[in-house]
Amino acid sequence: MPNLPISQLPLATSGQPESLMAIVNYDVDASGITNKIYFSALTEQFSGSSGTSGSSGTSGSSGSSGSSGTSGSSGSSGTSGSSGSSGTSGSSGLSGVTGSWTVTPGTNNYSFTLDINSTYNIWVIGNIPNGIIVYNATVTISNSNVPVIGVQYAWNYTGAGNPILLTSIPAQIIGTAGAISTASPPVGTSTNTFVFGIQNNTASNVTVNYGYLKI
Repeated sequence: MPNLPISQLPLATSGQPESLMAIVNYDVDASGITNKIYFSALTEQFSGSSGTSGSSGTSGSSGSSGSSGTSGSSGSSGTSGSSGSSGTSGSSGLSGVTGSWTVTPGTNNYSFTLDINSTYNIWVIGNIPNGIIVYNATVTISNSNVPVIGVQYAWNYTGAGNPILLTSIPAQIIGTAGAISTASPPVGTSTNTFVFGIQNNTASNVTVNYGYLKI
């Protein structure tokens, strides 16, 4: 090869128009003039199937933002990821139910019914001027004609005239911590219905809230 400027070198016979040319070696003659230049056309590793933007690259189908990547359809924030539609906090994840009763003056029963073969956290709370009632429980319901296993707590605030009181709590809940129970008290056929007696000593309707979470 004569001593030519790079601009006058013959065209390469390999590579693509977007290729980068990397010189990997060269030969010189006895006088020190370069007579051969060896190069590689670097195309595939930059834009090919496994490159930066290829099918498995940074933005490819399996890359960090691809269909199965960090933010892809099945990634940590995708439709089936930890916060996606079927994830821990998604539409099919854990969810609770809340509601309220309008408690009329006098003493009456109020209730809700839950699924059998399930475990729940349940609660009731009424908070009005000078009156508070609070209840919570964790229960496991097997069949509707046997007792419910669990633990329950209830409290009435009685320091200011008792405008609202819990008068009864569900009677079908049994169990002793750290022990195996064989008790079979008569409980009827609807132990998955939880009934609360509430006394409203005011002259107006009051609101008592309740909720339950299947766990």
